[in-house]
Amino acid sequence: MTTTGDLGAIEQHHLFPIPLLRTNLPDAGPLNAELLTEMRARRAAEPGVERSNRHGWHSAPDFFKRSEPAHRRLAEVIRRFVGQVTADQVPQLPPGFATHLEGWLNVSPTNAMNAPHDHPGAFWSGTYYVAMPQPADAPDQLSGAIEFLDPRGSLGQAAHIPCALTLSRIWLRPAAGTLLLWPAHLRHWVHPNTAAEERVSVSFNAFYAPGAGAASAKPSLSTEL
Repeated sequence: MTTTGDLGAIEQHHLFPIPLLRTNLPDAGPLNAELLTEMRARRAAEPGVERSNRHGWHSAPDFFKRSEPAHRRLAEVIRRFVGQVTADQVPQLPPGFATHLEGWLNVSPTNAMNAPHDHPGAFWSGTYYVAMPQPADAPDQLSGAIEFLDPRGSLGQAAHIPCALTLSRIWLRPAAGTLLLWPAHLRHWVHPNTAAEERVSVSFNAFYAPGAGAASAKPSLSTEL
């Protein structure tokens, strides 16, 4: 991007971009209702695991291998979304690289949360929101909100200047039917659910690796401006 000032042309470069991609599935209500039914059956039969979740239930990371109808429909939507975003954001992806997805269900009852974390080894991480209940205290807009943490180093005195360059945290409270995607190295956490109902979501990671016949040489991660 180039602008013109008193000194002539001024070039603008975004050196280390961190995109957050968001879409809202149209008519997501029936899909979400089926996912909730399938989730309840799994939760009754599976003990769950503990990862970043504090309280609540976290399924095994087998969402994309499941045979339940709603699981499969959402899995296909996520595959398409990841593919479209990657084609747009990462045109340099080498040909022949294979995509691997893993995903899991999250169920957060009242007071459950997810501690700050990232997803080592993955390229993208994301979440689809199945149920996002309203907080018991209406002004509490942070109930169940996802918050992203600035991955940069200390800003020092620059932090006293409020602007986009100095933000340290950005949060949002998605609605049911929202699908998010972000770079997996970006640390994030989920605020406690203060609603009486359970918050339900499907989280996932996307990995890329050379497929058969693809170049396997390690690429350079530095470039000249």
